[in-house]
Amino acid sequence: MPAAARYIGMFRAAAVFYLFFGASFLWTFGFTDRYVAQRPVGLGLGLLLIAVGVFLFRRARWAIGLSALGTTVICLSATLAVPAVHGPVIVFVAVLAITSAMYSVLAVRALFGRGDATATGA
Repeated sequence: MPAAARYIGMFRAAAVFYLFFGASFLWTFGFTDRYVAQRPVGLGLGLLLIAVGVFLFRRARWAIGLSALGTTVICLSATLAVPAVHGPVIVFVAVLAITSAMYSVLAVRALFGRGDATATGA
């Protein structure tokens, strides 16, 4: 069984997140007067997030790669933010860093087909 088929729930959950944040970008930058100077970038990123979300439902390889790259950036950002955060929020930031790192690793594994024990005969 291909790795992308094994991680179907993970990719569907990621697709929901990408669709949600893409829609929120489109709403914020397209229908409100907030952040007018960043409107072209925000609309472009919103459309990109929606496209990645739609194609994650179809398990397209380029969407899996972009989602892995995006969650790697989120993981690094959360990791670098930990020293600046105080109180109970540090637990949320740490969990965000760990879960995004796990998703990135599993997405790259699904993308390149690494670690399939049945294919190697081990």
